Amino acid sequence: MDPPVANKGRVPLTNVSNTVNPRGSKVNIMSDELLEEQCRGGLARGNDDTFFLFRKDPQKASAGEENPFDLLSDEIILHIMKWLPKKTLISCSLVNRRFYRVAKDETLWYRMDLSNRTLQYHGLAEVLSRGVIVLRLAQTNIANPMLYRCLDFPEELKVQYLDLSMCTISKAALHGLLSNCRELVKLSLEHVPLNEAICVEISKNQRLETLNLTMCSGIDSRGLQFMTKLLTKLHSLNVSWTNLNANAVRDLVLYLTPNIVHLNAAGCRNTMTDENVSILMSRCQKLVALDLSDCTLLTEHAITTLCKARKLEYLSLSRCYNIPVTAYLHLCSVKTLRFLDLFGLVSDQAIETLRHSLKDVGINKYYHSSVARPTVGTKRTSIWGLRTRD
Repeated sequence: MDPPVANKGRVPLTNVSNTVNPRGSKVNIMSDELLEEQCRGGLARGNDDTFFLFRKDPQKASAGEENPFDLLSDEIILHIMKWLPKKTLISCSLVNRRFYRVAKDETLWYRMDLSNRTLQYHGLAEVLSRGVIVLRLAQTNIANPMLYRCLDFPEELKVQYLDLSMCTISKAALHGLLSNCRELVKLSLEHVPLNEAICVEISKNQRLETLNLTMCSGIDSRGLQFMTKLLTKLHSLNVSWTNLNANAVRDLVLYLTPNIVHLNAAGCRNTMTDENVSILMSRCQKLVALDLSDCTLLTEHAITTLCKARKLEYLSLSRCYNIPVTAYLHLCSVKTLRFLDLFGLVSDQAIETLRHSLKDVGINKYYHSSVARPTVGTKRTSIWGLRTRD
């Protein structure tokens, strides 16, 4: 006899039938009420010969499996995702379309720290396309893209604070990256090889205020002209130990914006002259910090020029051997001067004499210059005072 058809997905309690599964064992089809009754009585025991097939009401099943996230707005889910690390966000974006849309919200990707890692170029492009504003890539290895046409982004990037200090990246990839950046406010390319085309792309960031080019190679006179002429809002510039030739140094002092406040031009051993210093100080009267360490051509005439500074607070002339020690005594006329670094230049006795004469000036307080550099000291989770990790 054929088993009766159950109404609404259930088998009546009085109509329980036995059937045979493909393996030959009996299958008892029963209602949920009967199963519950037998469970209470200890009768529903599974074995090799018999097992139960439990039917659920489709309406009850659909009601019981309701997604709780459907009850939440996108704003609440976004607030929850703000507490998740970036790796978890990427996993969440693979759940469904809604999570993918919310996980790509720009507020979740405001800051990123990808330093000391190896990245594929397309991976970096994907991260930047999510609207990252603060990005640290210090000592990161960025692999070259397979196709150079992949260097372009679909739209301009929104990154404003970018740290590429000691990053391993090809000139072509760096050019492709910077050609899509037009909103940069602070940029560090410390110890990264450059060329004229890259300098041109840097100069197109009209809002740039801080630029760190310490130990960069490949900066020629023409590239420096583009940056000094077009970056009119530049406040801090570090071009120390970039091997600038005489023409480049000349262009630096002639075209650098008068709004510059902090300047580090250390390491211009055979190119920075007293005349260059005179031109610089006459044009850039807002200078607060100036580092001319290892500019060995400077003489006492440079000190005479520096004594005319109006706002100078920090001055470094370490290892400028052609300046006599007695010339530094004239710096007492610079009323705003607070710190003077003369490392590797004068004896301890001479330092004590200067400290006695320049009573309000701290001598040899800073071993390393902090001009335009993104990180100072042991703070490795921030750049220019902005956190890079959530």
